[in-house]
Amino acid sequence: FLRHASHWNPDKPVRVQAYWNEHARFIDDLFDAGKLILAGPFADGSGSMVILVVESVETARAIFQEDPWAKQDILVEAEIKEWTIFLDAHDKG
Repeated sequence: FLRHASHWNPDKPVRVQAYWNEHARFIDDLFDAGKLILAGPFADGSGSMVILVVESVETARAIFQEDPWAKQDILVEAEIKEWTIFLDAHDKG
């Protein structure tokens, strides 16, 4: 889970926040590498959720410390949880 930080501008939509292009490239690279499965802001504007496939919570934390938005204190880690999936409609093999 990610939360808005001190440099988030509540008067601007997500895609016009400062450093949007850099953040979007970072997220796209994670997606292209197969590490990011789902990502996006909450409908109520309270932050975002990202689902990664990585080795550990520590790995996820290290990845998000490299996000340009985290470095600029725009959107930062709020909480990272390891998730055990019991059902996956995409894996019926």
